[in-house]
Amino acid sequence: MEMPVGSLPEPDPLRAAPKGFAASGDAEAPDAMRPAKGVFLSTLPATARDRSIALVMVIVSAAAFAVLAPLARTPLPEVVAFVPAYQSALALCDLITAVLLYGQYSILRAPGLRLLASGYLFTGLMVIAHTLSFPGVFSPTGLLGAGPQTAAWLYMFWHGGFPLFVIAYARTRTGGAESQGGIGAILTAAGIVVVAVAACALLVTQGQALLPAVMAGSSYGASQTAVISIVWLLSGIALIALWRRKPRTVLDLWLMVVICAWLLDMALGAVLNNARYDLGWYSGRIYGLLAATFIPQRTTRAKARMRMTPPIRPHSSTMVA
Repeated sequence: MEMPVGSLPEPDPLRAAPKGFAASGDAEAPDAMRPAKGVFLSTLPATARDRSIALVMVIVSAAAFAVLAPLARTPLPEVVAFVPAYQSALALCDLITAVLLYGQYSILRAPGLRLLASGYLFTGLMVIAHTLSFPGVFSPTGLLGAGPQTAAWLYMFWHGGFPLFVIAYARTRTGGAESQGGIGAILTAAGIVVVAVAACALLVTQGQALLPAVMAGSSYGASQTAVISIVWLLSGIALIALWRRKPRTVLDLWLMVVICAWLLDMALGAVLNNARYDLGWYSGRIYGLLAATFIPQRTTRAKARMRMTPPIRPHSSTMVA
């Protein structure tokens, strides 16, 4: 039988419950089994702790860059196996990030997430094309009908294309949601990216005579500095666009860290160095790989933190005897 055990204080229905859970005074069961919007990096506001961690990452990266930059032209052994090993990991990270962001878009319907996911898909596919065309990896001149300028120009389109997606993401309205979205919008966006990658690959193989020469053997040609400067500038513009985006989420913050790593990657591996397989070339690519891990790593940490948050359960004013 039920016996009242006294007047326990009723929970205040006006007190806000944590986001994603029902208020403890509701008649319905708590919403603890449904995912909270706050679990996504794109909706979590950046806290002082998040900013401190990101700042430490940037400072450490900049300090390592200061040590490596004067040595960037130091020649090192040509380890051809490094290219497929490094770029396989890079492509995998970028494609995983694209899937995670498309998944968030399917729930939140935020157009910026669709653009950013497409940017990571573009990067992952361009990495694959770059690996196949890289001279000496699968054939002396590279696959896909590659010529002496193909891999270098794919690198330029790869590193120039991603910042454009980031700029488009930064310019979208925060908090907006598309009424029409879902799997159809994702497939359309992915299809456009595949066509764009195919067009880039076609241009740098069949139409490479139309492009200025950026490589002279394994060293950089006369046009390389001008081209990489434009590409580098695009990343700088993307960083400014993210800085101006308000309110800033955890995703925005770590995208800024990613772009900072990209700037250091290109500075070491395509500006300050002299040729492929020197110290700057190798170390720049390590920066690129680290940058590719930031978003999936922070997403995993955010989900783990949410799982560790105990659910809020309603109080009961009766006891079963």
